[in-house]
Amino acid sequence: MMKKIRNMINIALSAIIVALGFGSCVSQKTYKEAQERINVLQAENEYLQNENLSLKDQIKAAGQYRQQMEQRKVVYGPRPTTFNEKIKE
Repeated sequence: MMKKIRNMINIALSAIIVALGFGSCVSQKTYKEAQERINVLQAENEYLQNENLSLKDQIKAAGQYRQQMEQRKVVYGPRPTTFNEKIKE
């Protein structure tokens, strides 16, 4: 009778150990998949940050170019008033 109880306990403990082992394999697989997804998202995030910085630089350059063009439009001195008179004659 004692042998049967001891065998049943050993079988139960063995089953628990085996179940935990298989369970950890599933958990490990899920963990690896999640880690791979995190790595992909981090790479995508890094790419988007670089793209964002590039676009900011382009916007800054465009703004500087616009300012230069505005500065070129400046005419020094008063507006010519005799120009109209010469056209009418």
